[in-house]
Amino acid sequence: MRIPRVFIAALTFALAPSLTAAGAAPSLTPPSNADVQALLDARVAHDAGTGIIVGIVDRGVTTILKAGSSGTARPLDERSLFEIGSVTKTFTATVLADMALRREVTLDEPVQRCLPGGTSVPSRHGKPITLLSLATQHSALPRMPDNMHPRKADDPYADYTFAQLAAFLKGYSLTRDPGAQFEYSNLGIGLLGDALADCAHTAYPRLVQARVFGPLGMRETSALPIGALTPVQSGLLVVGRTVDGTPAAPWNFDAIAPAGAIRSNVHDMLQYVRCNLGLGPLAKTCLYAQQPRSTFPGNQIGLVWWTGGLVPIVHHGGDTSGFHASVAISPDHQRGVVVLANGGDSVDVLAEHLVDAAIPVSKASTPDTFVMTASALDAYAGDYRARNVGYHIRRDGETLSAQLDGQSGARIYAKAKDRFFYKAVNAQLDFTRDAAGAINGVVLHQDGDTTVFTRDGMASPVITPAPEASMPPAVRLDDGILAQYVGTYLAGAGAAFTIARGGENGLTVQLTGQTAFPLYATSADHFFLKVVEARIDFTRDANHRIDTLVLHQGGRDIIATKQ
Repeated sequence: MRIPRVFIAALTFALAPSLTAAGAAPSLTPPSNADVQALLDARVAHDAGTGIIVGIVDRGVTTILKAGSSGTARPLDERSLFEIGSVTKTFTATVLADMALRREVTLDEPVQRCLPGGTSVPSRHGKPITLLSLATQHSALPRMPDNMHPRKADDPYADYTFAQLAAFLKGYSLTRDPGAQFEYSNLGIGLLGDALADCAHTAYPRLVQARVFGPLGMRETSALPIGALTPVQSGLLVVGRTVDGTPAAPWNFDAIAPAGAIRSNVHDMLQYVRCNLGLGPLAKTCLYAQQPRSTFPGNQIGLVWWTGGLVPIVHHGGDTSGFHASVAISPDHQRGVVVLANGGDSVDVLAEHLVDAAIPVSKASTPDTFVMTASALDAYAGDYRARNVGYHIRRDGETLSAQLDGQSGARIYAKAKDRFFYKAVNAQLDFTRDAAGAINGVVLHQDGDTTVFTRDGMASPVITPAPEASMPPAVRLDDGILAQYVGTYLAGAGAAFTIARGGENGLTVQLTGQTAFPLYATSADHFFLKVVEARIDFTRDANHRIDTLVLHQGGRDIIATKQ
């Protein structure tokens, strides 16, 4: 059963950027510092306790801009320490590049050779998982291991050990050959970093310190758990905030540290940005890691680093439950940016926008809330159960909170009578009623799974059909209206949306490099997909002509302009 945890949530209907011609160095126009400051101010205007800080290196000139709060008594500044999440993966790639250039390892080396004796790594059709297939996210390993059962739901990676990782590998059968297909895997990069550390006869935090932090002068950056930080580092920590705006517990890592454990600040990350611009003592290593070595729809991938977009920007982002980070490098390696935030939405598209202002800025989006009285909310409060797992609904002021056994609670918000959604994860709830109108169950929809919980003391609800219970009714629009939406729309991160006639309800949508999927209208200009939890809205100009498309998915707004 899938359960609502922030670290599980991920986009399924993923953007697939297109690349410019090989060797092209397009002319970019970055936003002005004043425009950047306005964006940062707007982001934190309604989020007390959250902050965002940006570091820019442009042709040797460094600029730092910031807005908001660290969440502590210490003001937000260039030394404030943030979790950088999956940007950690690029540091693991830099370590791999360093070891490969020193000929301590080879990229096509099977990872099995680098691991402790007795560790068994699966292969398929005689093809082993190599260091390169791990670094390019083509290992054929899943995103996460299935034997990960955290003691604390709000610190999900802290107690997952290498012994557990080895046990998973021993029992796992690959479903495709290594190298055959891209699949983003935290597990895979965790394994890569652990293997490199074992080759170097050390632990990952010490390895990345020796190979990257030390040479670059990143004195306050660390991959250690929060309890192992120095007093100086501890004093620089900022407080992360969840999508709900509540303080987030810090994340700590064990075996999967190479995929997300690093904490850093803008001062140190600017040193890393300079390295990735080709400057400083590790310039050759950083540039070697960026070199494209494999592809997936519309993108190229090097050692972890992605290259893609309307222009081939080198980039990678990261998110934890309370933090967001991203690094982006211009194609000519003259401008690089780092963005760190302790709340709000992902900053990936913002980082790319800071390289090229032509990339529209993504804004956080959640469904409209439906106001309910306290007494109406109280009707949903109670204990529900499915397969011996309890689901506990409580009134929390103006909203409800929901808590699964063994997890922290999170707020849920009404979007209609009996229909609620999370902001913390991409998940929805439909409450059910019996023939007398009493609430007798709740249906949780997340990541394509549907779980039915029965209210204690009530008969089990009958759900028909369960998988689409949360979807709105579709309407058929006139052909003349449908024709207005047809066309190509260009978005941030290089995504091209093609809207065409077809499908069972009259329209389809196709992202660059992906399959076309049917669109279903709820009314004119408002559509949804059934294959994933996603909505598409069209907007019109002053002459009532369609001018933009907005994809709402996973707490993000992706804006695309009609060509």
